Amino acid sequence: MLAAVDFKRQDRIAAEWLLNYHDRRRAYIDAQESYTALSATVNTGMPHGSGTSNPTEQRALSLAELERQKLWIMTVEDAEKVFGEKKREFLNMRRYADGVESTCVGRPGWVDCVQARYADWHEQRYGKACAPARMTMYKWWDEIVEVTVRIAIKRGLV
Repeated sequence: MLAAVDFKRQDRIAAEWLLNYHDRRRAYIDAQESYTALSATVNTGMPHGSGTSNPTEQRALSLAELERQKLWIMTVEDAEKVFGEKKREFLNMRRYADGVESTCVGRPGWVDCVQARYADWHEQRYGKACAPARMTMYKWWDEIVEVTVRIAIKRGLV
């Protein structure tokens, strides 16, 4: 019998990685550099402070987490390669809107911000204004998340 799959949880995880890609990529690079510096230090085998008493186990766990982060970063990058110029631009605007304080009441607040910015971008790029409907933007976002989840499933992340 198949185990129950929590599709909403998968979508939520993928959406978080899509929206926070740049910050998480930066954090991954920093963590990777600090891990490299940490492995250059001499380990006396004696526990120090309140850390794990097994330094080998601690390093293995942190290395496994770094590998998981790397796979998620690759997943988001591969998903972005699937989309055309318009959807990639939409995704960038969606990321921007997620970080901006919204004055709109209700949920979700990103739609109005993205709708206005997308219309301006489309007019500059193609010479004609095109403001997609709210439902179109919801559909685009769902498609982006769905593709990302499928790639993540293939990599064993969700």
